[in-house]
Amino acid sequence: MRVDRGRSRGFSLIEAIVALALIATLGAALFAWIAASLSSLARAEEAAAEDEARLNVLAYMQVVNPMQRPEGRADLGDLRIEWRARPVREPQDQIGYPGGIGLYQVGLYDTTVVARRAANQQTWFELSLRQAGWRKVREARLPF
Repeated sequence: MRVDRGRSRGFSLIEAIVALALIATLGAALFAWIAASLSSLARAEEAAAEDEARLNVLAYMQVVNPMQRPEGRADLGDLRIEWRARPVREPQDQIGYPGGIGLYQVGLYDTTVVARRAANQQTWFELSLRQAGWRKVREARLPF
């Protein structure tokens, strides 16, 4: 029976170090990929939240008459909006049907809306809108 003392079974120290280096490199690459994915997810969530907030602001501003409320503020949950409207030109009398002057004055307004988060009060986004305003200035005259 011959025993070979130069060869032993198992891993050598060099082989173990190389294996650990490969595992560490793969782990670092995996960590970088996960970090990039989480960063992309955070940006996507922020963009979705801003889109939802913009839709809420637009829905709210549909019911604001800029001729009667040229400026103001409102709280929409954790969102605070402030707006200021400026007339594009002076309001004009509405044309009545089938002819003549109507009961309202109408005007076109450029409205700037600033949205802030209630928590930190820093400007989140701004919107520029063009809105129609109206005001009743006459009473209807009955023809009889």
